[in-house]
Amino acid sequence: MICKKCGCLVPDDALTCDKCGTYQDGDSFRISGETGVKAIRQGRASAKTVTLPPRPGRMQTYGEEETYDPQQEYARRAYGGSYGSSYGRAMDSRPDTRRGVPVQTGSKPPLVRQHNSRRRGVRRSRTNWMLIGLLAVFVVMLAGVGYMVYMSQSDEGHRITARKLVLEATEEQFQLAVTRDPTLLEPQEELMREWTGIPSQTFWQIGEEYLDAGDLTTCITAFRLADVVDPDNYDGLLLMASSYELMGNQTEAEALYLRLLEISAFRAEAYTALIRIYQAQGRRPEAADMMKLAYENTDRESFRLQRKDYIPASPQVNLVAGRYEISAMEEDILITSPQGYDVYYTSDDNAVLPQDGILAQEGVIVPVEGTIKLRAVCVSGDLVSDPLSVSYTFFYPTPPAPKSNLAPNTYKSVQAVHLRPGKEEGLTKKEQAEMEANLTYYYTIDGSTPTEESPIYDGTAIQMPTGRVTLKAVCVNQYGKMSSTLEVGYKFDTKPYPLNMYGMNGTTVDVSADLFDGFELNKTSQEEFVSRFGSPKSVLDTTYLHLTEPARHLEYDWGYAVFALLNNKWQLVRVEMRSGFTGTPRGVGLGSSEAEVTGVFKDFGQVQAPNGTRGLYYDYPRVGQVLIAEDGTRYIQYTCQTLESKNWVLQYWLQNGHVKRIVHYYQP
Repeated sequence: MICKKCGCLVPDDALTCDKCGTYQDGDSFRISGETGVKAIRQGRASAKTVTLPPRPGRMQTYGEEETYDPQQEYARRAYGGSYGSSYGRAMDSRPDTRRGVPVQTGSKPPLVRQHNSRRRGVRRSRTNWMLIGLLAVFVVMLAGVGYMVYMSQSDEGHRITARKLVLEATEEQFQLAVTRDPTLLEPQEELMREWTGIPSQTFWQIGEEYLDAGDLTTCITAFRLADVVDPDNYDGLLLMASSYELMGNQTEAEALYLRLLEISAFRAEAYTALIRIYQAQGRRPEAADMMKLAYENTDRESFRLQRKDYIPASPQVNLVAGRYEISAMEEDILITSPQGYDVYYTSDDNAVLPQDGILAQEGVIVPVEGTIKLRAVCVSGDLVSDPLSVSYTFFYPTPPAPKSNLAPNTYKSVQAVHLRPGKEEGLTKKEQAEMEANLTYYYTIDGSTPTEESPIYDGTAIQMPTGRVTLKAVCVNQYGKMSSTLEVGYKFDTKPYPLNMYGMNGTTVDVSADLFDGFELNKTSQEEFVSRFGSPKSVLDTTYLHLTEPARHLEYDWGYAVFALLNNKWQLVRVEMRSGFTGTPRGVGLGSSEAEVTGVFKDFGQVQAPNGTRGLYYDYPRVGQVLIAEDGTRYIQYTCQTLESKNWVLQYWLQNGHVKRIVHYYQP
């Protein structure tokens, strides 16, 4: 049979080809009705003859059917025999020039006919090195692409790159990553592109791997790099802070835990860590404050209970918040610490406890009148309890308003009035009597509201003047509490009728009767005044009361005059005279007695108050009073308002009961 691979003759019972070693199927080339190359090409197993190899000097073409004796061919191959030339020619039934496909034989390579009819030997190579080279290049390129995809897309590739970046990271790079210097913007962006090319979670994972391996330094570097690209990762920063604690760097750990409170105020891990650090460092007040903050933000009961057991208990008081009458209180406020610590308290809303507080000596606080908000804390070393805050209103009883024995009405003759205490509801006769015994009565009949500087009613009848009069009275108890005001109106229609108030003519505003001869406030100019009273001794630039306009002080032998530049005109605003140089209102002036001055103006006849003053009349802005200056000088003062709404003041200053100086001025 013929070898399927190399075409050499192989014995029928051979299993492999002696030349190429190919395994032979015994049924492949069984002798059949068709023989030669055609039978082999068509896969006929019955072929009895095979295609002969080409004769020397001629190339056999594919498809030629040249039969031969297999035994002879076998012998020729086996023992080096050859066919006769005549035999070869007889078998060659095709022209020598026919082109075809050479048949592989075991002999030396056949000659290939060229166009130029030259023949040369061709040895066929079984290896295609070009194809192998192309395949090798393709495989290398494919491997490179695969590596790039692997490094950029796979988790393990990311880890490899992340480890490289972590190991190459420097302190200068970290500073560059967070700098705000505009001149370093370009290198900063380049660095961030390199670092953000890897998922941030990979850096956290790499840091955790180094942490598990015990390499804390590299672990911190990885966490810092991860923090740059992913700054708000709570869990990652929590690991980073824990790593700092393992390294003994409590400062960085505390800073990170505080930063975590800003990232998420609702998670408890950072609070717990900070409390642990503060307690370990002996910073007990800060630990207590952190427990309070943790409870407020996380609403975890464990933090509240932890703080409750950690700090002193709050102070306690014996009085609950409320309103208390001081005179009826059986005991003072008692404030104590349940654990026996010092107690500091304050009623000042702006005070800071305990440093601004008052140490409660024996725990007793004497109440004072008014509404107070009492705050107190217990102090144990550097620990301060939660503050106690309680509001009280303490008061003394207010007496009822006094009563008058004369009913309001119109009377044809003057009357005298007595005052009596009012009735306090709910008091027994004994309590009422005790209250009345401690009352002091103050009253006015000049129209003003009574105060503790008004005349005192000592039981003597109050003489009423003629005309319309309003009696006003109050009473004050031993606690200084003043009653409401009794106000009763009377009309005593009898002579002599009351005189006019300063600047008034009956019920009409009229200052013409109360002018000085030769000048009028707010009208007389400087030129007119100088023309009337002569040139001054000196002129001094000055100011006048609270006016911003300039003023001038003109000094004379008799006194001085002041002019202010109002409405672009120098107007007279003040005159003070120490000697008579002109006529005065109602004919009273220098040398007049107090009674002579008060006798020409309205006077209700009110008695002198304990401080030496006396009210003449009070119908604001029209007021008449006898006053005492700070130096003790007594003077009479009248005020009025003109039709132009200018407020004038007229003062008669007394010395030894007589007028020594008159002042008349405009009150802006």
